[in-house]
Amino acid sequence: MVVPKDHAPSLTDLGAGGEDLLAEVIRVVRTVAAQVEQQHGACSVMTNLGLYQESKHQHWHVVHRGEPRTEVP
Repeated sequence: MVVPKDHAPSLTDLGAGGEDLLAEVIRVVRTVAAQVEQQHGACSVMTNLGLYQESKHQHWHVVHRGEPRTEVP
């Protein structure tokens, strides 16, 4: 999970960090996603908004779902 150090409520409400914070977060997400993709051959990057947002700060999930390379669609 990637969480900005400065509080940003969500992707649609960047708070005081604004576009600069979002750009920095996306750079980190891209780096982590590239590492996961290199290691596993696939990666999902997700964030939640509104009622789906279980914690009220912007955060991104960078995950490999666990399927073997031969089963990744």
